[in-house]
Amino acid sequence: MKQLTPEEKKRLLSEAFWDKNIDTARLYDLLTGKAGQAHEIDKKSVFSRLLSTYDWFTLMKLIPEDLLPEALSDEVISRLYPKQLRDKYAYARRILFK
Repeated sequence: MKQLTPEEKKRLLSEAFWDKNIDTARLYDLLTGKAGQAHEIDKKSVFSRLLSTYDWFTLMKLIPEDLLPEALSDEVISRLYPKQLRDKYAYARRILFK
C-alpha cells in the first residue's frame, strides 16, 4: 500500500476539518503523536472525525500504525454516529487486536 506524504496527509486533514478554524500543522502534529492536544481540539476528536470522514484504506495510510489502537479505542468509537459506523470500527478493532 502506497504511503501518503506529509503534504498529502495535511491536505486530507484540511479537507476533513473544513468547518473548523484549526491550523493544519497542529492537526498533523496531533495525528503523528508529536502533540497530545492542541488548544482547540484533542487527539480523540481528530480520530473520531477521520473515522467518520474517510474509508478504511485511506485511514490505514493516514493514521500511523502505532496510533491505531488509540484511534480505535472505546472513547473514540463511542463518539461515532450512526450506530452502524460504531459497530463497523468495533468489529475492525476486534479483528486487528485479538
